[in-house]
Amino acid sequence: MPIIPTDHAIRKWTSLTVLVLFTTATSIVSQRSRSVAAGERYSIATSVFLSELFKLIVGFVTAVVSHKEHVSSPSRDGASLPLFSEKSDEQDHSDTGDDQSDSPYPASRSQVSMPMMNKVRQAWDDIFCPSAWTMSVPALVYVAQNMLQLGANSHLSSVAYQGLSQLKLVTAAIISVCVFGKTLSIRQWMCLPILLGGVVFLTQKPMTMQDVAEAAALLGSSEPAADSPFSHRHSDAPASSSSWLMADAVMLAGEYADAQLFIGALLVVMACICGSFAGVYIETKLKSSMSVALSVRNAQLASFALVTSGLAVTMEAIKNGEWAPLDHFSTTAWMTVLLRGASGYVVSATLRYADAIAKGFATSVAIITTIAVESMLTLHPPSMMQVLGSSLVIISTYTYVRLGAANNP
Repeated sequence: MPIIPTDHAIRKWTSLTVLVLFTTATSIVSQRSRSVAAGERYSIATSVFLSELFKLIVGFVTAVVSHKEHVSSPSRDGASLPLFSEKSDEQDHSDTGDDQSDSPYPASRSQVSMPMMNKVRQAWDDIFCPSAWTMSVPALVYVAQNMLQLGANSHLSSVAYQGLSQLKLVTAAIISVCVFGKTLSIRQWMCLPILLGGVVFLTQKPMTMQDVAEAAALLGSSEPAADSPFSHRHSDAPASSSSWLMADAVMLAGEYADAQLFIGALLVVMACICGSFAGVYIETKLKSSMSVALSVRNAQLASFALVTSGLAVTMEAIKNGEWAPLDHFSTTAWMTVLLRGASGYVVSATLRYADAIAKGFATSVAIITTIAVESMLTLHPPSMMQVLGSSLVIISTYTYVRLGAANNP
């Protein structure tokens, strides 16, 4: 007989597919939104502020909707999962069945909703409770991470950014061992050099004729722009020989590409350190003492992040001498705000039906979809370096996460 997938299995693979597509879209849209001239880029601080505002609104609304009359009874809403646990198959199946037998309240009472004002009041009390301050440290670090990631998008291709982002496994491993005293198996340590090798392959971008042509045009211009990366070499270019000019353009285009990669990689590594520290901090310091709804957790993080990013927006306005935080916000910039604001909820929804192994694997698979979409957008087929690099990253990531789950059942 043919195997009929269960409702949970369908939800699991649907959520994983959504995570892959969402990760791909976030990487490509964020990179495209930053791929403009330096003077036409939108404010990173404002983008992060708006993303956190969107996250807070979604979290608050979800917390309000999820509240029932008897708030002490077990919640069945998807956004009210324990902060650090994942629903088992049995739990998920029980959600679709008759819950009246498990409820300590009569059926006639458990299905009566709270008045809207009571729901709002209860959600406010849950989010801004006395223990909410424990989320201030990871919120501050996550703001720094988001700003660094957007900064990296200004210097890297979406494929290189997606590959370098997998370094979060390396930084998380080092922070877990050195700062929080966790242990890793030998096989897990062996996965990290393989991951690094795959990332190196992914960041190798062949020079295109367009890169050389742009460098030659800048070198051959009578007066390169002040912010041109080739302006310091203009006087060295022999104007009498086009061949010498082209040779110099090839060399300078390579130098510029290396400089962009170095800056972007440095920003991504710093972002990975921030994200890894925040994640390990939450798991280690708060896991044993805090179990709240996912919507409440995200709203708490966003509320503290709003303060930090709001200060960054204000300082940026003081530095520029004008208040214009929404300057240069294009359609892709607004899409970036929404995608980054929804990222936490997409990951949370994925972990409702899939485990950490599947989630880590899906994030790695997003590298392949990013390469495929970029190839279609740029009309350039993927290189062998990208294929080899993505394969190494996927294999090492999957093995590392699987071993970690086996060591911590």
